[in-house]
Amino acid sequence: MKVLLIGATGNVGLRLVAALLTHGHNVVAYVRSAQKLQSLLPASVYRQLSVVEGNAYDSHAIKNAIIHNDCEAVVNSAGVAAMAPWGKSDLPQIFAAVLEGVKQAGAERKKPLRVWFLGGLGVLSFPGSNSILSDHVPIFLAHRKNMALLKTLPPNTVDWSMICPSTMTPESSDFSVPTKSSHARLTASAGTPPLWQDSWMKHIPLIGKSLVAAMNASRYDTTLEQNADFIAHDLETRDSQYIGARVGIIDASR
Repeated sequence: MKVLLIGATGNVGLRLVAALLTHGHNVVAYVRSAQKLQSLLPASVYRQLSVVEGNAYDSHAIKNAIIHNDCEAVVNSAGVAAMAPWGKSDLPQIFAAVLEGVKQAGAERKKPLRVWFLGGLGVLSFPGSNSILSDHVPIFLAHRKNMALLKTLPPNTVDWSMICPSTMTPESSDFSVPTKSSHARLTASAGTPPLWQDSWMKHIPLIGKSLVAAMNASRYDTTLEQNADFIAHDLETRDSQYIGARVGIIDASR
């Protein structure tokens, strides 16, 4: 599949470059600086890319990059969500611009594009309730804004998925292809965190669900490489089971 990767110079983006190439995709890297990307990757990997310089806030440029490079899918790894509820983040603006560019490209082609976005554990549903996890542990709230924007999409305009990890750590700074990992492939579920450990504590008034959410959170720590591999593997098929879904992931081998 030909994939437009937005934010290829970031921590997740660099791992996505390697993972996408490993899974046989053609990668078009959309970055502010081709020179910076070249400095971060092995020459043997950089030579395998097509590179487009552009701004992640520019929906028109994103649409043109998709159309002119005949991309079938988009992965957005640009933008960082602030942890604290009062923190400022560029993620909602970037997310909205990418979504608009993808939507316009799909409309021009008369076919929705396949897109992966990065979200966070907090937008997953608290199992067995009508709330989401960030209702109880209010961090990284920018992902809530982005999820709300996805819900406003008319049907059949964007075939989106949102991967929702907890803390991600790097395995290494080796971005060679094919990738090598000593970690297991992630287990996933749509809408809720997989393998959730329930507890009677959730019934404690006011703080119960917060305690259970906090108790579970560290179980969902994964690596940057695992998340990149999950997305790249999913894009091997156009008919993913995760289209239109928030996707919870866990390393079940831990």
